[in-house]
Amino acid sequence: MNQGKGRHWIKAGAIGVALSWGTITAAVAAPAPPAMDIADLLSVPRPDQMIGASDAPVLAWVSNDQGVRNVWTARAPGFAPQKLTAYDEDDGQAIGPLQLSRDGRWLAYVRGSGPDAAGNNSNPTSDPDGQEQAVWVIASDGSGKPQRIAAGRGMQFAPQGDALLVQGRMLGCYAVPGGKAPEWCKEALIKTRGSNSAAAFSPDGKLLSFSSDRGDHSFIGVLDLAARTVRWMGADFNRDSNPVWSPDGRRIAFLRMAAARNGEQFDLTRANPFEIWVADVASGQAKRVFRSNDHAGGYAQFAEPDPLQWSRDNRLVFSSEQSGWLHWYALSPDGGEPTALSRGECEAETSVLAEDGSFFFSGNCAELDYRQMFAVDAKGAAQKLLTGKHEIATEPVAVAGGQWLAFRHADARRPSAIAVMPRGGGEMRRIFPAQLPARFPIERLVEPKTLSLRASDGVVSHATVFEPPVSFKGKRPALVYVHGGPVRQMLPGWHYGSYYYADYASNQWLASQGFVVLALNFRAGTNYGQAFRRAEKQGPRGFSEYQDVLAAHAYLAKRDDVDARRIGIYGGSYGGFLTASALARNSDLFAAGLDRHGVHDWRESAKGGDNSGLWGLGPDELELAWQSSPMAHVDNWRSPVLFVHGDDDRAVKFAQSVDLVERLRARGVPVETLVLPDEDHFFLRHATWLQVHRSTMEFFRRQLKPGAD
Repeated sequence: MNQGKGRHWIKAGAIGVALSWGTITAAVAAPAPPAMDIADLLSVPRPDQMIGASDAPVLAWVSNDQGVRNVWTARAPGFAPQKLTAYDEDDGQAIGPLQLSRDGRWLAYVRGSGPDAAGNNSNPTSDPDGQEQAVWVIASDGSGKPQRIAAGRGMQFAPQGDALLVQGRMLGCYAVPGGKAPEWCKEALIKTRGSNSAAAFSPDGKLLSFSSDRGDHSFIGVLDLAARTVRWMGADFNRDSNPVWSPDGRRIAFLRMAAARNGEQFDLTRANPFEIWVADVASGQAKRVFRSNDHAGGYAQFAEPDPLQWSRDNRLVFSSEQSGWLHWYALSPDGGEPTALSRGECEAETSVLAEDGSFFFSGNCAELDYRQMFAVDAKGAAQKLLTGKHEIATEPVAVAGGQWLAFRHADARRPSAIAVMPRGGGEMRRIFPAQLPARFPIERLVEPKTLSLRASDGVVSHATVFEPPVSFKGKRPALVYVHGGPVRQMLPGWHYGSYYYADYASNQWLASQGFVVLALNFRAGTNYGQAFRRAEKQGPRGFSEYQDVLAAHAYLAKRDDVDARRIGIYGGSYGGFLTASALARNSDLFAAGLDRHGVHDWRESAKGGDNSGLWGLGPDELELAWQSSPMAHVDNWRSPVLFVHGDDDRAVKFAQSVDLVERLRARGVPVETLVLPDEDHFFLRHATWLQVHRSTMEFFRRQLKPGAD
């Protein structure tokens, strides 16, 4: 018996060994899954710019499907997506903004990007016939084809839906297709001085509010459409903006800030007080109903698309940093103390007011590194969390009818989609895209880890880390990714911004090929409070945020799985500035870098003409600005670098790279370039993004050798 048991045990063991060897043989023989490619990661249609009709349960959005942009709609309660347009090329022609008529019958959209200083519209395909930016209209039920209305960059339907205002070089009015325009509708609607832009029709459609920018000051005007007269609302020596109508149409509220003094320039980092004024439309007389503290305004007014709103239940809702964090508040139109709608050491971003007074906003009040959706009732009760803490929910739209809330949704693995859910909370449904392409490698994506870093000066920054699959052994190369802006925040999931959506895909791809990637949220960025965003000595005034870059390097260098000799850095725009700074100052630490359209000489930026000049530098700051520039330290630059720049860049001048490349070549620094003729700062074509990301991968593979141990 014992012998028999022994033989049985041996036999069982033999079977086990045989099965094990069979499994191993099968595993060896099975073909390895194909390598993940950046085209797979960017194969999902990406929805953007969602809007809703005010009086009909209709949604509309733009889909960017591998560079092919089209307009889609959906209707409650089924929310079946319907494609309205039939564009079929990756031609780099942006679509947006969109607007639906009140009844949801018509959809208007802008196609094309605006002109440069010479009047040339964006044309990234170098089409010899050029491109234009124009407003188009189409029936939202798909019953017709798009019809061009006029050249312009924005539009607004008249309340009755019989006319469309178009914002071009001036404000004009046009009939909708097949309709007759009202008598007041003229192609040159307002010819007064200043840069005039429409704000909103009065509730009865008889008056039009508009803002008139006069350079160092601005006014709020009201045009009587029938009488063809303009009345100015409380005109004074100030900058007035963002007019909104009261529900009864008798009053207008607007924001007021101090006018620009002689020689004063806009400064991205400045904080200032703001006021809310309410004007009687019939007389133009206005009174102040609120004044903020001295540091509540500035960023809060340009970061939000609608920083002042007037609810149907007669409350003024506005954004402010008065607590040191970006939040929303409600105020009586007659004055008094405001009530906080969003709360906590967190920040609230996009929002929507529903017809019943309910308020919905996207913020990071449940987890700072993500975005959640919240609801607040008309009485300002405690905010209610509607989505998961570790998800990315943004841009709420209250679907007309009172039942549904729509928003954009993503997480670490699932890319951005249009989602709907009951307003009170409940099951969320992703309606577009409802399914992911078969080629999209969702199961192979990593979930980035979040962490905090302390710089040598004590400032705490934040980061997300993408780690290679466990199949990669030994010490790996690593990359620090630095975002642009600098008023941006990278997220541990698919970003709601198109530029950072593409870079999230790049970081996932780099990790899949063996790189440890750290995406750094350095000081001067957003969503960690005003003090973090307004950190001292940042940018051209001392580039203090570089201390955070060094802290990121130190973290990576100490990791057991990272080879400290193979740490690189890359980023675009402001991230290009930090990349160039790292290579110019610390080629001993950073073995290679990729600089996309970076700022290299702050003195040139101070001359204006692009977004890098938004720092309001004075003549006495130019020497410090030069010392804060990568260009001032090129003698220390040794590491190889790849420069990427489109020559139709309106955000950072192409000349910023021309000068630096020539200086480095003269010093014998290993320089590689990828110049993109006629391409924009934001890379308008899908083909461009693929080219840029593949060049990034190929460059870092050669320089940092992820296959080596």
